[in-house]
Amino acid sequence: MDDVSQLLELNEQFIDACRKGSWDMLRPILSPSFGYIDGTTGEVWERQQYIDDIEGQPVPELGIDQVAVHVDGNTAVVSARSLGRPGGRYARYVDTYERRAEGWRCVHACVWPLA
Repeated sequence: MDDVSQLLELNEQFIDACRKGSWDMLRPILSPSFGYIDGTTGEVWERQQYIDDIEGQPVPELGIDQVAVHVDGNTAVVSARSLGRPGGRYARYVDTYERRAEGWRCVHACVWPLA
């Protein structure tokens, strides 16, 4: 499977984990050093805070479109527009991946609301 296909599959798994509020589904995707920036507040979260925010808080109506994948060597960025957060507003996310011996792992993410 080529890099773009692998990253699209991981992206769908990431979104499905958010839909289900499942840390078990996210565990194989996120790097142990994963970090997150809350695009609404600008707050930097460590991995555990992100896990606590996801776990048990499903967003079953979460949908995505405008998915883009950019691969440059052992680094990749996956971005998309999402809909399904409270208020029915769109957001944009950017996830940064690194290729490792065990495969692609998400090392950083940011989500911010769109006007």
